[in-house]
Amino acid sequence: MDELFNSVFQYILLSFEGIAAITAILFYDKYKHTVLKYFAWILVYTILNDIIAIYVYRLYGINVVQYNVYNFIYFLYLYYVFWSFIRSKTYKRWIVYCIGIFLAASFINILTANFISENQMIAYIVGACLVIFCIILYYIEILSDSRILYIKEDLLFWISIGLLLFYVGYIPIKISREFFSNYEDVFVTLYNVQRILIIIMNSCFIIGFVWTKKR
Repeated sequence: MDELFNSVFQYILLSFEGIAAITAILFYDKYKHTVLKYFAWILVYTILNDIIAIYVYRLYGINVVQYNVYNFIYFLYLYYVFWSFIRSKTYKRWIVYCIGIFLAASFINILTANFISENQMIAYIVGACLVIFCIILYYIEILSDSRILYIKEDLLFWISIGLLLFYVGYIPIKISREFFSNYEDVFVTLYNVQRILIIIMNSCFIIGFVWTKKR
């Protein structure tokens, strides 16, 4: 029964990721003139990576390196997106510092944990916290200018909402799972909460692609 539930939950998760990627492609014309034009392909990469990771895990019992590479690319792209959209030179400079901090954390993590076989915990936690910081800078800026009038039609707003909800919820889970890896019930519960957060995040992406207006 638990195996059936796990399989169904996994298919639901992949379905939401797939719908988000397809929606991004269908409404691509709305945002193809912005740096978010690459986000559609990031979403395609996401679902392909998750599907391949499932089969790699079944064959070899480990798929860590795929997610280590994915997270490195994903975080750098998100920093680039917020750097591009934010107008304040001060905030842009802070985001450049964020990129430097993330690269330093990633380098340190590689020295302390095998990139091929171990989760890059330090790099992930630092990277996720810095994404939250970038989102906060973005919110502060749009609250102080005319963009706030069209916020519901702004794709980055919906993407940032999804990212914020996910990372605020997942960072504690990411840390906790390291301590509860030997407690199967707790580990599975945390993993299912992670899946719910991913579904919520992708739902925000889908809403954004549908509601966004071309500017």
